[in-house]
Amino acid sequence: MNTLFILVLGLSLLAFQGWMFKLLTGERWQFLATIPLKKNPQGEWLGLNLTYYGVFTATSLAIGVILFILMMASVGNSLTLSAVVIAALLAVCLPSARLVARIVEGKSHTFTIGGATFVGIICAPLFIEGSNLLMAKYGELSLIPTMAAMSIAYSFGEGIGRLACVSFGCCYGKPMQEMPNWVQKVFGPLSFTFSGETRKACYASELHGIQILPIQAITSVLYVLCGLIGLFTFLEGFYFFALMFTLAFTQFWRLYSETLRADYRGGQKISPYQIMTVVAVVYTAIFMSFYPAPEVVEANLINGLSFLWSPEVILGVQAIWLLSFFYTGTSTVTSSNLKFQLHRDRI
Repeated sequence: MNTLFILVLGLSLLAFQGWMFKLLTGERWQFLATIPLKKNPQGEWLGLNLTYYGVFTATSLAIGVILFILMMASVGNSLTLSAVVIAALLAVCLPSARLVARIVEGKSHTFTIGGATFVGIICAPLFIEGSNLLMAKYGELSLIPTMAAMSIAYSFGEGIGRLACVSFGCCYGKPMQEMPNWVQKVFGPLSFTFSGETRKACYASELHGIQILPIQAITSVLYVLCGLIGLFTFLEGFYFFALMFTLAFTQFWRLYSETLRADYRGGQKISPYQIMTVVAVVYTAIFMSFYPAPEVVEANLINGLSFLWSPEVILGVQAIWLLSFFYTGTSTVTSSNLKFQLHRDRI
């Protein structure tokens, strides 16, 4: 059952990623919709842009939440406690995505998943222990399995979330011509080329029409594969391995992959985000070393899947998706002018 579930999930996600990599570099895939707000003196409407960045960020968050609940329910944990931990993390991580970018990059209108992840990793053990104390009547969450489920869910979420970066043209790689020959041979046919003055690779680094390393796609695929390995080992009861493997892989890949990126990361040779990745892994390893090995509970996927069909989960995930979409998908760095006209020949 575990193997079948991993295969179906993995093939579905990887096929979806491959399809999106082909579409999202196209200029039309940055904006989903525009809401007219007010007219200017020329009779045009000033529009508020809603982006595919928000769609994929919200979708990645929803997938992460779904998989976290699935894992927690499959080993017999309370839905109430899981929901409390999710709510606490979202309350901290969503604002941190913008706040950390403001501190590190000096920009008020951008997001950093790396910064939000760091804050979440630091806070997660405290939130788990806090929920156990305050919500004792609903049971108790075992720290290591819960942290493992969080790390696995993050790996999947970040993997799918990189599609948002492809859509916006952010977190982009270096020009292919600057890469070693073997990289050009392997990734040249898969390189990304962005166009349009509202794509970040174009307006921030003047990479309009230039082939660049598809680092977003590479990261996306690697993180999903990492998540699949972590999920399988979690379901088999190897909680500590699942935690440290997914956490170390995702964070150390972030540490290395920043050397392949051309976007602004704070101006230093070693960026604050790279420092955060190392601190996060060391912090987690030290924190977990004080806890005994948890009792292994046989995972019941059917039980976990049944939890996902409850009204509370369905409505909760929808609410999370909408909150994330409007928070991350409402563009503050672009604007639009709209003009409406009537087809009189169709009246």
